[in-house]
Amino acid sequence: MEWYKKVNMDARAAYFLALSEKVLDKLTKFDWFPAIRKSMDLCWKWIEEKKLSGLDMYLEIDDEDEGLFVVTTLTDPFSGNSQAESAFWCVLDAVSYTIKQAYILAGEQNEVPQPIEPVNDENTPNEFMEEIKKVNSYQEEWAERLKEYLLKHYPSGSDKKIQREELLNLIT
Repeated sequence: MEWYKKVNMDARAAYFLALSEKVLDKLTKFDWFPAIRKSMDLCWKWIEEKKLSGLDMYLEIDDEDEGLFVVTTLTDPFSGNSQAESAFWCVLDAVSYTIKQAYILAGEQNEVPQPIEPVNDENTPNEFMEEIKKVNSYQEEWAERLKEYLLKHYPSGSDKKIQREELLNLIT
């Protein structure tokens, strides 16, 4: 995914978030879905407004009662549903990547929490794409459409603001 390095930081995170939104339907039946939705919404808020810090977002997903990370500690959280499992890992990658970008943008890359540290531009894009391709409803054209749009409108160095609806409308 060499193209990925040619778009700005927000576009990279928004790419993961937008594609993850398209597979959320695999997760809505689980009682922990509100943690997924809240985590995604916080990340979109950061993309659109930059009003949250990386720490603010991290503390939400690391909440031991209702955070996104709690799902990884449950016994068989996906009830054997491999589609839900792949969708979950996509969301976790998207959220973790966005949080790490928030730390980097704030100049706090040395303060990234340990669970987020492994997220990077070398491995995360490929891992994300491997997982999302396992979800039956995923369509390659979504990724291609997003890629072309982001390259055209959000090149590296651009500080143009991204809006969630703008990207989601591209892949409706």
